[in-house]
Amino acid sequence: MKNFRRIYTAIILLVCIFWFLFACTDTYLGRWAYWNFSDIRDHEKFPNYGFALSSEPFYFTLAVNDRIGQFPMPLDRNKNKYVPLDRLMEESGTTALIVIKRDTILYEKYFNEYDRTSINTSFSMAKSITSILIGAAIDEQLILSIDDPVTDYLPDFLQVDPQYVKVSIRHLLDMRSGIQFRDHDLPWGDKPKAYYHPRLRERMMQLPIVREPGTQFQYNSYNPIILGMVLEAVTGVSPAEYFQKVIWDPLQMEFGGSWSLDGETSGMAKMESGINARAVDFAKIGRMMLNSGQWEGVQIIPKDWVDQCMRINSKHHVPEIGQQIYYQHAWWLFSADHENAEICSAWGHLGQYLYIFAEEELIILRFGKKTGKVKSWSEVFKAIRGNLHERVDENAP
Repeated sequence: MKNFRRIYTAIILLVCIFWFLFACTDTYLGRWAYWNFSDIRDHEKFPNYGFALSSEPFYFTLAVNDRIGQFPMPLDRNKNKYVPLDRLMEESGTTALIVIKRDTILYEKYFNEYDRTSINTSFSMAKSITSILIGAAIDEQLILSIDDPVTDYLPDFLQVDPQYVKVSIRHLLDMRSGIQFRDHDLPWGDKPKAYYHPRLRERMMQLPIVREPGTQFQYNSYNPIILGMVLEAVTGVSPAEYFQKVIWDPLQMEFGGSWSLDGETSGMAKMESGINARAVDFAKIGRMMLNSGQWEGVQIIPKDWVDQCMRINSKHHVPEIGQQIYYQHAWWLFSADHENAEICSAWGHLGQYLYIFAEEELIILRFGKKTGKVKSWSEVFKAIRGNLHERVDENAP
């Protein structure tokens, strides 16, 4: 009888442990075990701050060109083999691809059971949008300078590590903060903690400085979260609410959207990943950037801030990512001559991309369930641009 009770007790204990790990989604370990790998439907898992659609939506002009879907695209790693664009999108797990030139949608298609009304999540594209919010806060003189130490706004970080006095807002934007970030997916790694932790503010107060701030690039999802804490401190509202005021409402969104929060109790906006919207509304952020921060004649974001985001600075070259790639104010820039930015872009996990070709007044937006067997999405987008010029523009009436 005693042995039976011991076995019964052990079974109950194991069941409780497994319930905690696999079903208790208000804990970090529960989320890590139960939710497992992130996917584009994660917006359904997290609580969120919701945004309404505009009462007067902005609509891009529609002039869809069927020839674009047949543009030859390089297949996988074999540059000598090409497939039509439509086929590549279907086979690569793409959910949405939109091509906009001079405010006109030339191509808009949805794949893999998605349509125009389907919600896509931003993943790390949110980091670039966080940068826009910092620019807005500077314009309102809520933040005096991006070279201010973060401790000017969040003095409690001095209790975490005195070296935080050396960490500037610029360092956070440019991924050169020196803050600890163990970049792996095991439960003790910082990558899943930044994504799944239900109390992000508490997590931020546990992070030491491990290298001299400003000296080394390391892609670190904690940086935008701390920027979100700065925005909370200077605006007095959630960064999601500030985003609604500064960007969402002015851009006349066609559909509703949301910003995922770390948890019901904490309510911190997931600055590193959590903006959820329809693809066509994400494209409006690209339009605003392309127009130097203006929207329908109104300056939404300071032109100077947009210029800084899109201007090459040799100090921000990240050859470990790519020989032509720079990371400036949380935006990815491409420069073949290392002087002029050919492309300004926002990137997200699983192949979420917003590409802005300023010279051509061209925006390309791709969302997907995965990156697919594509060697370089940048090369795909450049191929679309090249084909537009050769096969469409030159034949335009």
